[in-house]
Amino acid sequence: MRPHIQKLPLSEQSSFLADKFVTPYFETPWHYHSEYELVLIIKGNGKRFVGNHVSDYEEGSLTFLGPNLPHLFRKESSAADGGSLVIHFKEEFLGNEFRTIPEMQKIKLLFEKSKMGLHIKGSTRDNISLQMHGILRQRGMERLIALLQLLSSLADSTEYELLSNPDVSGQNGKDNDRLDKVFDYVMTNFTNNIQIEDVAKIANMSYSGFSRYFKNRTKKTFSHFVNEIRIGNACKYLMEGDASISTVCYQSGFNNLTHFTEQFKKIIKLTPNQFKKHNKF
Repeated sequence: MRPHIQKLPLSEQSSFLADKFVTPYFETPWHYHSEYELVLIIKGNGKRFVGNHVSDYEEGSLTFLGPNLPHLFRKESSAADGGSLVIHFKEEFLGNEFRTIPEMQKIKLLFEKSKMGLHIKGSTRDNISLQMHGILRQRGMERLIALLQLLSSLADSTEYELLSNPDVSGQNGKDNDRLDKVFDYVMTNFTNNIQIEDVAKIANMSYSGFSRYFKNRTKKTFSHFVNEIRIGNACKYLMEGDASISTVCYQSGFNNLTHFTEQFKKIIKLTPNQFKKHNKF
């Protein structure tokens, strides 16, 4: 069984968890937990699922996740190396009274925003990354103070992107296992013709039941979710290679160039030609 980071025990010498996780202990299934989580990708790239949000991650990506927000970081290749630096802590890790003091008000606002997931960007990302590595080298009170300084830096920053809808939250273990199987199937087969009837069988549900379930859990239709994965793959090809747009279309699982262009513009807000022109390496 793949290990779940949220089940890792705290050290007796610390009120929060800070550690590195490297293949094969990097990737966990679709899951949630009661702790806040700060995730810095230190090796590898792939897809990031946060609530009803899907996007790419790469080395240096930094994400702050609130409690009970379902998430999954899936590597581009299961055989490739992957690793993250993770900090886990409960809201009451300093005691219930401490979080109510005036000096904590900005951090409390940060905690509220984190319930949607935050993608940290710019100089804030670079600064927080350095602080996270520093926390690994510290012990005792210095380590605790360093975490508070890190949270203060995050709370003062506006260099972030909100990821998920605020009403997406975890349910139960069986529900997570079902979604994990669905995500795994889509990520493995998105270049092929995916039939929702086949995915419903994987989830052990009827066609109509699965459609309602997926929309309720992710706040998007299953077809839109599949198109997001395919368009994300197309973006990678357009940025990194010299393949024609029609070739990228078929390599990404679309069988119609017009439909590909329509979906690309709907999701990316640019045509494939515009995107390729603005983002070519």
